[in-house]
Amino acid sequence: MDNKFYVLSLRDIKKSPAFCCAVEFEDVIIESLGAELIKPGHIVEKSTYPRTLFVVGISIYDIDQAIRSIKQDEFDQICAYIFDAFALPAEFKRPNWHKAISSHHRTIRKITHLFVPFRQSVAEFERLYQIPVSYIPLGVDAVKHGGYDENKIIDVNGYGRQPATLESLLSERFNVRGSNRIYHHTNHAHTPIIHDVYTHRRLFWQQLRRSKIALAFDPLHTNYKNGKFTFSFIGQRWFESAAAGCVIVGKRPTCNEFDELFGWEHSTIELPDSVSDMADTINFLLNEWDLETIGRRNNAECLSRHDWRFRIDDMLKIIEANL
Repeated sequence: MDNKFYVLSLRDIKKSPAFCCAVEFEDVIIESLGAELIKPGHIVEKSTYPRTLFVVGISIYDIDQAIRSIKQDEFDQICAYIFDAFALPAEFKRPNWHKAISSHHRTIRKITHLFVPFRQSVAEFERLYQIPVSYIPLGVDAVKHGGYDENKIIDVNGYGRQPATLESLLSERFNVRGSNRIYHHTNHAHTPIIHDVYTHRRLFWQQLRRSKIALAFDPLHTNYKNGKFTFSFIGQRWFESAAAGCVIVGKRPTCNEFDELFGWEHSTIELPDSVSDMADTINFLLNEWDLETIGRRNNAECLSRHDWRFRIDDMLKIIEANL
């Protein structure tokens, strides 16, 4: 049976660097399924075909904001995907009577299927919201943005969570007069607003493709914000860095999914614990290792495993069973 797909987007409201990842996923859904992009408040015309709505958010509260005004019968299915599938401990402490009258819980219960990128989160969100939840790993638009660039002018790319002391040390060693190295790093986590998603991400991807090494750390290793993370998981940096043909260096996540999703040789090169030893190891890798072979392998593996189109196909297999 034919199906009419829609993507409800907060892209005109959410302007953070993090939400750019959601927009890229939305764009692949629109391209792959011929979906119609709609904004909050849009009235969908009645159709004889089943209507499936996709909503992508960073957190479950983004989904709440997007679908709050949608009527229960406006779509045959409402499917949501969240990047940060972390259930707040306070939510589990709420009594059942409070959840029954909570506008947030009523809104989320409109969802016919929620997809989360961490296996550990499936049971938590099922228990919290009493809706079907499935595990679909993070992905990346490797077809559009990936590739191995032979002209890699950036030695180390430090976009994302990393030890602050390592950032300072690499800056002191690499970004000084007389050094032939470049260490690129950002403070994007403290940038609440960007003006144009596509301009921002074009620069992001160009810099990443031009980088030899990309730093990535298990979130538990850089859990400096009052213990924000309670379990290990594979962050978006792994998928993006692999797609861009970088050599990923840092601390591999200890979650079981890592070997399943990144189980090829040198998918992540482990750094020692000492920050000084970390910097020495990075310099050794730049001088002595065949980074091109590893970078090309990372790109090829990511393209064959982790493109968003594979994730969409897996999501469709789940939701079509419910039509």
